[in-house]
Amino acid sequence: MRAKNLISLSFLFVAVYFFGIAAVSWGDNLQVAGGVFIGSLHLLLSWEIIRGREWSISPSKYLAFLDMLFSLLWMMLGVIIQGATLFALSALILILLSDPDVEAGIRGL
Repeated sequence: MRAKNLISLSFLFVAVYFFGIAAVSWGDNLQVAGGVFIGSLHLLLSWEIIRGREWSISPSKYLAFLDMLFSLLWMMLGVIIQGATLFALSALILILLSDPDVEAGIRGL
């Protein structure tokens, strides 16, 4: 599997994760709005990476780093399995995006 597809699939999984958080917390309007917003950001970046848009690389790195920080926070608060899953996906995205060859592959060079 190409790295570009793997990054996009990881972002898609994280988007589904946040959409699931929004669906589970349906009564809390603020949490639903946050889950849908963050899930939509991940979905947008997943789509733009597949399309090979150069502008999507830097925001993807920042968003994956923020995901990693929040997953560590969730693991410290006791949400172990969900935090570990988010941490693993975020680490995979960051490792792949730190490779210049992968960035060139996303750009189509």
